[in-house]
Amino acid sequence: MPAKQCQRVAIRIGTERIDEQAERIEEYQRASLPEQQHGKPADAPQNDWSGRVAVIEGDGGRVQIRDELWGKEKSGEKKHRWWRETQCGVLQTYLSKPSVEDPHPEVPDALTDPLWAIPKFNEIHRQQSSSEQSDEAAPEITEPGSTRTIDEPDCQESIAAKVASKSEHSRWSGGDPLVKTVIATRRGYDHLGLALATEAYHRGFNQATSKAFLGDGLKVNWSLWSRHFSHYTPITDLMHALSYVYSAAVACGATIEDGWLLYLQWLTWVWSGEVDQVIEAMKVLAAGRQPALEPLDRAITYLKNNTSRMKYNQYRCAGLPITTSLVESTQKQVNRRVKGTEKFWRDEHLEPLLQLVADDLSDTHDREDFWERRRKTFNGFRKRRAKT
Repeated sequence: MPAKQCQRVAIRIGTERIDEQAERIEEYQRASLPEQQHGKPADAPQNDWSGRVAVIEGDGGRVQIRDELWGKEKSGEKKHRWWRETQCGVLQTYLSKPSVEDPHPEVPDALTDPLWAIPKFNEIHRQQSSSEQSDEAAPEITEPGSTRTIDEPDCQESIAAKVASKSEHSRWSGGDPLVKTVIATRRGYDHLGLALATEAYHRGFNQATSKAFLGDGLKVNWSLWSRHFSHYTPITDLMHALSYVYSAAVACGATIEDGWLLYLQWLTWVWSGEVDQVIEAMKVLAAGRQPALEPLDRAITYLKNNTSRMKYNQYRCAGLPITTSLVESTQKQVNRRVKGTEKFWRDEHLEPLLQLVADDLSDTHDREDFWERRRKTFNGFRKRRAKT
């Protein structure tokens, strides 16, 4: 089949799936508020929620969009950027094992290993930087005892040591994942919140006794939580919080080694849910410092804004996950199809494709059922949308 025909078919099928989603959202919005937050439809899965937890996570991605300036003369004053944000959400059920005492009070080895932790923090900082300045590289964080950045080429011995170090780590997990549903869109966080709330309603998440909503420190994530999921436990992603803690520690240390030791101390407090101690320690270091250290001030602000959502010891006792690794990895899977320096999209073409990618990544999308519904309703005429 020619590429252009494949494109038209994909857009057509994706648009039909978007229409089905719109119908589900309209049905959800017609329900009363108590029904939306505590009820479920007749066709919802009849799950036994004992030993299970319902989790919703949100994240943002980036794609290049052909906007109204495409094909026009470029202004010499300021370079035009084509990068725009996409939104991604995941609904996941986990096996949950609540306990009276913290099941993992010790900090995982991975978080105390610079060969494992620093590349993770570098990746988070690059993502944060790209959302603010798409043309400039994010500052890299260096390893203790090194004057090189972590992304520069390593010798074969260092690579082997890194691989061996990773394989030795015993990582803590909030539970084994069960069933996943993915929502991907370019229509903004308001639409993402409605789509997630609708899917949670149809999956019977309201009947779960243990529910959690996870996100990074982005303000819009917690606006979605307060609007649609206030009856869920809010949790700020651990790794994003630690990236701020580490940056502040390195900035305060006279050497990289001093900064690493300071990070290890603050890490212990964060892991134990004692975020107030970290904030107070940072305030002492920031007091009277001229000029002010930007990484330190940013870390204090971030931790103060998210303290109520960083009780990680309590979340582990409740059997809840404490990282957004699931939605982060899902966003990367979406990016494989839509993100690239040489990929440019029109919004009307991208949205149907995002829907198809989300369907492909979801465990709950029944392709055979969709094609059967389509066969029964197909009348030989194409549905054309009115131009706006």
